[in-house]
Amino acid sequence: MNDIGPVLALSIAATCCLPASARQLDVARFLKERGAESAELRQLARSPSPAVVPVAFYDKDGMAPSCGLLVAVPHAAKPRYIDILDADSGSTFPQCVAIPSIRAFRLQDRRYLAIEYLDRDTRDDTYRYFHYVYDDPAQGFVEDKMLNDGVPSSDLRKQADGIKLARETMMRKTFPQWRFLERDFIAGDTSSFATFEDGHARACHFAMEAGTKPLSANLADVASTTGCASVLAATRLDAPAATYYISMFRSDAGKQLVAIASIANDGTLKVEKDLSADINGAGATGDIRAARTALSQRLGTFSDPSTRQ
Repeated sequence: MNDIGPVLALSIAATCCLPASARQLDVARFLKERGAESAELRQLARSPSPAVVPVAFYDKDGMAPSCGLLVAVPHAAKPRYIDILDADSGSTFPQCVAIPSIRAFRLQDRRYLAIEYLDRDTRDDTYRYFHYVYDDPAQGFVEDKMLNDGVPSSDLRKQADGIKLARETMMRKTFPQWRFLERDFIAGDTSSFATFEDGHARACHFAMEAGTKPLSANLADVASTTGCASVLAATRLDAPAATYYISMFRSDAGKQLVAIASIANDGTLKVEKDLSADINGAGATGDIRAARTALSQRLGTFSDPSTRQ
């Protein structure tokens, strides 16, 4: 076990300049009251929120490091501790060996933090996990059980984006009645677009969100046709005032058609029926690349690129 180190010293020093709601985040006091000692992780990310501070420590008589979050609680004198990985007493595993990143994002009209941490389960096995908390006006940051249970661990040898995984999990949970098409899922830091198939109803759908409640639509309805046999592909096109999403599908009549949606820079969600009719009417649906090119050309004909019909 180690004495209080430079990472902890920085955390303590930082509390002098925090807002009143976060001055309660006294790491040294927390460790003393718990009878714990600071753990020197190889990475301990800074929190983007002053109301949350990551901590890593050895509990009394502990042999493996635990980690969690100290959270400022509105109108409370002491912080709340949120456990991320609690090492077993007297055991060398599991170990919280790093918190490489803490990233802020919006989802379902809430302010979230995605905490990436590394869990060493055995001498040879280490896994990446994400822990999610969101800001509750009455309680401060609290855990999101749905995301924490739904987002799986990931292979350390592969890249993993905790925000994208959160958006994917939210989409799956919001529309459980449809089959989520992972192949066509498109997500970034601020928005996402998903496609679904409903084999029983011979229908296909898309859903999009930009940090708020998702907006969904039936692909056949958007393309003014009937029935959907399958979704073929999806892509995105960035324009100055909005990001456009194209979903290509095969109708019950065997035609390849597209349904288009957009997310404006201000977060406005729109189903683009007129643009869909233009691309389908021009027959530019041989493949997703042709449809994307046609959409790009169509948007380029606007005298004002910011115009949204």
